[in-house]
Amino acid sequence: MSEFNQFYPCVVPLIGSRYEGKSNFMPAAWQTGLSKDPMTYCVSIAPKRYTHSLIKSSGVFSVNFIDFQYLKLLVRLGSISGRDVDKIKDTGIELKQSLKLDVPVFKSAYAVYECSVQDIVKAGDHDLFIGKILSVYETDEARNESGTINYNAVKPILYLGKDTYAAMDPSSIITIKRDR
Repeated sequence: MSEFNQFYPCVVPLIGSRYEGKSNFMPAAWQTGLSKDPMTYCVSIAPKRYTHSLIKSSGVFSVNFIDFQYLKLLVRLGSISGRDVDKIKDTGIELKQSLKLDVPVFKSAYAVYECSVQDIVKAGDHDLFIGKILSVYETDEARNESGTINYNAVKPILYLGKDTYAAMDPSSIITIKRDR
């Protein structure tokens, strides 16, 4: 069978979790929005990951979208386990107060979702954490006048597979109106 990576590139946010005073972040390439009404988000996490146990125990998580300038931080967070290292202390991450749930929020994220777990679905070697989004917030510069991400101000981290990353070139963006 061939490689399983044709669905890349994808944005890689940091998934925040906290339980009994222990906070953690992990990058997650396997994640997506599921529904607009109600706003629902899904992240796929292997049971062996420390974040998996924190989310399963707490029932909540945050999705922190970060700029390409934090790529080395994202790679570091994906290279160490929160079981062994306090990642927040080790990397010097600054947190800000969450709005609705007891979840860690990366202060420099350009957008954040706070999610309450609605279901956990076994999907092969990963579990899908399906979360109802209870709060969405973003920085002022993150959105443009048309309501999409302002790619002139924000450069999401795109994962291409096999430890390869990219940032979007704003000059490549084209808007094409659909016939209705």
